Amino acid sequence: MKKISVVLFVSLLLLAGCSKKNKDEITIGVLQWAQHPALNDSLEGMMEGLKQAGLENANVQIKVVNEDASTATMAASQFVSQGVDLIFTIATPAAQTALVAVENTNIPVVFSAVTDAKAAGLVENIDSPEGAITGVSDLPPVKKQLELMKTMFPEMKKLGILFNTSEANSTSQIEEVKKIASPLGIEIVTQGISKPSELAIAAAQITKSVDAIYIIPDNTIASQAGLVVNQASELKVPVFMAESGQFDQGILATDSISYKSLGIQAGIMIKEILVDKKPIQSIPVQTAQETELIISQKMADELGIQIPKELLERAEIR
Repeated sequence: MKKISVVLFVSLLLLAGCSKKNKDEITIGVLQWAQHPALNDSLEGMMEGLKQAGLENANVQIKVVNEDASTATMAASQFVSQGVDLIFTIATPAAQTALVAVENTNIPVVFSAVTDAKAAGLVENIDSPEGAITGVSDLPPVKKQLELMKTMFPEMKKLGILFNTSEANSTSQIEEVKKIASPLGIEIVTQGISKPSELAIAAAQITKSVDAIYIIPDNTIASQAGLVVNQASELKVPVFMAESGQFDQGILATDSISYKSLGIQAGIMIKEILVDKKPIQSIPVQTAQETELIISQKMADELGIQIPKELLERAEIR
């Protein structure tokens, strides 16, 4: 892309440096909640989607707010003051912040890396969004993932899930996991945290009472997947994950959505809004089109788990 402004917001003071919008070009403001592989892949995919849609010359201004709510609010407000044509958000808190900022404006919002747009208060109707926002959901294929765990680890009875209590997505995901897990004979054990500094202790506690750990698309937990793996490894507890961005940090397996693919879908959606002039109401919230099965041979060996033949035939083994 010819015009990409990347601004990493580590303090509010950095907000002052953004350029004003040129009225002759399409300007897209990107509000990214945090830096970790899944969210970075969403951004990369969105850029690719814009290129595929013929918007490679768009002026894309990127602001990464490092999980700081006040910084996110100021960044979104500045996008509105600039009069950007659209705000693309990555992760639920970023989408929620942008939606508030664009109230009483004509600026649309497209989100990625949001698991449950309805539970997060972004839309009431995912098939026909009624407001200024639509996007792509990273809702994981929970049934596929739980079946993967049971196939690899048949003796599993208790599955642990760590989550940030302030993330609406996480609460709704856990309820969905519980519904699907019960018929499979899996008991879900949860441990909530309110801030990242609590994660090490929480991971150590939950690992003692479960047979495996499942990292759901929770920004706080996903960004520190390696820490969770370190705690679990001490007791030979396998860690499964809903997405593959942090796979190399010691995850045993995932039947994962692709955040890059989700970003591409969002980029095409942006073109439909800005170029084709489609109303938000005619663009349903989308979900992932496909998944990718990845298994770590190294972690399987360390945990003494033999990878079943039926998985070897279709998995990427790392």
